[in-house]
Amino acid sequence: MINVNKNSPSLPFLNFLVMVIALMFLSLHCRPKKKLYKSPPGYDFSKMMETTKLDMKLKEISGLAWDPTLNQFLAIHDERGDLFILDKETKAIRQAFDFGEKKDFEDVAVVNSVPYVLVSDGTIIKINIDSSGSVSTTELGTIPIQGARDFESLFYDPFRKALIMLCKNCDVDNKKKVSAFAFYIDSVGFDTKPVFQIDVETADSLSPENKSRIEPSGAAIHPIQRKLYVLSSASNQLLVTDLDGKVEQVFILIKGVFKQPEGICIKQNGDLYISNEGVTGKATLIKCTYRR
Repeated sequence: MINVNKNSPSLPFLNFLVMVIALMFLSLHCRPKKKLYKSPPGYDFSKMMETTKLDMKLKEISGLAWDPTLNQFLAIHDERGDLFILDKETKAIRQAFDFGEKKDFEDVAVVNSVPYVLVSDGTIIKINIDSSGSVSTTELGTIPIQGARDFESLFYDPFRKALIMLCKNCDVDNKKKVSAFAFYIDSVGFDTKPVFQIDVETADSLSPENKSRIEPSGAAIHPIQRKLYVLSSASNQLLVTDLDGKVEQVFILIKGVFKQPEGICIKQNGDLYISNEGVTGKATLIKCTYRR
């Protein structure tokens, strides 16, 4: 005969308790794991970052550059011919220059304190600002390549002594490559043959996530690492390549921080700056401190 202790839990209660413990165990082990986003060498995108909200005039910021001689940032508006000089500390607008009609202005680069602006069709415009602040422009030409083209990236390569622009979408690439074309300021002008090509398949294979096609929206050479940093806003990725476009690493940019990364520049000390267009509010400029 089995003796039942009147004070012991009933069988239904024990079953219920077991069920609750089992559900708690499952919930703990079925939670989605927090993604770990890696950063390029010398950076920690999870910690060493400062975010500055920009003036509403820069909501459609599409290009960013750093002038190491005058110690100032330069930025342009996507749809208007406006060049902005930003304070090196506060990032506030110090000066604004209207340099022309409405076009699809995509990026800006600086060579010896002279700004050069890229139009999406592959046209490069030189901005001349005299001592009185008067502005004039010189259209240097349009890249003579076959088929449709769309450019968003312009940077200066001091080793080639040339302005380099990267295709975002060009028919000549057939979606398999990203071609880089050079404009030699002091000599021959445009070179119709790519100075290098980024292999899309290699970039895809190195990406930690399945992403859409690489479409460069900004690029800059790291002066210390001597690497090329390429933004792809459409896929929220940052590519690191050698100076001949060979992809070495691919990083995911956190969407909540880098909402629409369009501009990039790197100071001589390695500090990295990425600008984001204002999707639902003000544009932002994010500083990523460099640590050797």
